[in-house]
Amino acid sequence: MSLFHAKHAKHAKSDNMPDGQGALLSLALMRTRDAIAGTEDPQGRGGSPAMLAPGARLARLDPDHRAAILLAELSEDLPLSADDGIAGASSASLLCRQADGTCASLVRIDRPDLAQFREAAAMVGHYAELRPDRAPEIEVQTHGLMPFFAAIRPLEPSRNPATLEMLACAMDLTTAAVMRLKLALACPRPTQFSDLIQPMIACPSHPTLPSGHATQAFCLATLLTRLDDPRAPLRADDPLFRLACRIAVNRTVAGVHFPADSAAGAVLGMQLAHYMLARADPAATAHGAQFDGRLYHDGGAVRDFHYGILAEMLDDADPATRLRGPALTPRPAPLWATLVARARDERADRWS
Repeated sequence: MSLFHAKHAKHAKSDNMPDGQGALLSLALMRTRDAIAGTEDPQGRGGSPAMLAPGARLARLDPDHRAAILLAELSEDLPLSADDGIAGASSASLLCRQADGTCASLVRIDRPDLAQFREAAAMVGHYAELRPDRAPEIEVQTHGLMPFFAAIRPLEPSRNPATLEMLACAMDLTTAAVMRLKLALACPRPTQFSDLIQPMIACPSHPTLPSGHATQAFCLATLLTRLDDPRAPLRADDPLFRLACRIAVNRTVAGVHFPADSAAGAVLGMQLAHYMLARADPAATAHGAQFDGRLYHDGGAVRDFHYGILAEMLDDADPATRLRGPALTPRPAPLWATLVARARDERADRWS
């Protein structure tokens, strides 16, 4: 039995027992059964076919089993296209399988040139001056982002279980998507260019672009914005997006990411959020997008990332970014849609 299934096999019988007393509970249950049932032959009751719809049946599963099913449903329509090479692909596209069975690009990312990364190493080093001020945030954010978003849009397990589950599933999908793109693009970390970067946290062993923290932060900001109002505009000066920018920049302050990694992650995170919302609601809009890292510079000079640049990206004023490409028609995801509907209900009832 795998560790995953072994963990669940004990849920019903021993989760509430003190450590080390699971065997005692098993012996007690055996003795109780012998006393009550004795040697009688069990007589099966008459059954009936399952009456609940799949979404209602899903709600009865354990949380991590639900998460596995939802991740499978969401990721099955996101194939990757990349021209693999020894030195990494020059570009990679996360595709979206549409309602008519065809695939179209959800987001294409072109990696910056090696010289751009090399020149940006100095900017990463300069950001180290902010480490004493940002250290508490950076350390906490290595383990999770949700408390920071919950401080802006209150999210409590007792009042918002569906919303929190929806956001957790979104984080699972972003991890799967961003890791595939990182592997394909194979972009080096700042520490590979200079021994003087010296990150203040452990530097991840996987490639750098796009930034996973930026991807998750911008995905969360977009989902929370559109959960309240499906047609709400995305604004760089909104507290949710200012937070997403700060989380992304903190990774540069820590010494583990370039500004271009954050810009690519911002585009990917917003695109994944739009994809998930469109799979839950056919009326939601999704468009193809592109981030061209080769154009992410200021007249040849190294370009930073902050919410002022995000504003340019959202206004289609950034030459490296295109967010309003061809319209997409993702296939419905019925199980995911039931969870999103429950989350919307929670937000609608938040004043009660």
